[in-house]
Amino acid sequence: MVIAKHKNELLVVWKDPDTRERIVIGRLWKEDGLFQFKYIREDENEHGSIEYALKMGYKTIKIFEDIDQKYTSEKLFAPFLNRLNGKDRKNKPFEALKRTGGRLNTDTLEFMEPIDEEKKCRTVKFNIAGWRHYDGDKALENLDSGQEIHLEIEEDNIYDMHAIEIWTKDKEYKLGYVPAVYSRYIDKLVEDGEYDAVIAEVNPKADPYQILEIRFRGEMVNPKVEETKFSIA
Repeated sequence: MVIAKHKNELLVVWKDPDTRERIVIGRLWKEDGLFQFKYIREDENEHGSIEYALKMGYKTIKIFEDIDQKYTSEKLFAPFLNRLNGKDRKNKPFEALKRTGGRLNTDTLEFMEPIDEEKKCRTVKFNIAGWRHYDGDKALENLDSGQEIHLEIEEDNIYDMHAIEIWTKDKEYKLGYVPAVYSRYIDKLVEDGEYDAVIAEVNPKADPYQILEIRFRGEMVNPKVEETKFSIA
């Protein structure tokens, strides 16, 4: 699942280039000065696993070919480090990977923060999925950090029964969707209106997926989990 298991952790996510489904394949974390990576197996996670990704066509990175092993290194693993620019590689690369998502034009891997559970709350930051397909560019000049945004369950979505739309607070502009890897864990909160969602950061010159970062916080509930496949633009 996408709930954090370690204090300083990122989810490694692969997006199927054909279906555009995002599949969580592993966890990367830093503990006691060491970087560690481990694949998520199908008996651990109801939204993704390395087995499922392999069936969909994912090819393992060469140094991570053993899906049963937990990998440990004093430095950030080279295939992940090389996703950063020169400056970020030398200066807190794990934090840079968290900030940038480590996205490249040559593949569809990315790094996303897990949902953090603290006491009775769930908090997470995420970028908007599907920005380029909706009205974000029309609303952009009026968006700023700290502004509240409106979330709404999309009940007739045939691809994701947990789909959550993201709108400007006045519901004039649809901005996109909550990424599917998170939506099933927060949809009950959205349905009940028991959440706070604000714009954490605006980056007008960034790639579409990185233009807006949302910060979500809500009282913890058990996720609504059902057997299904997910697709998100």
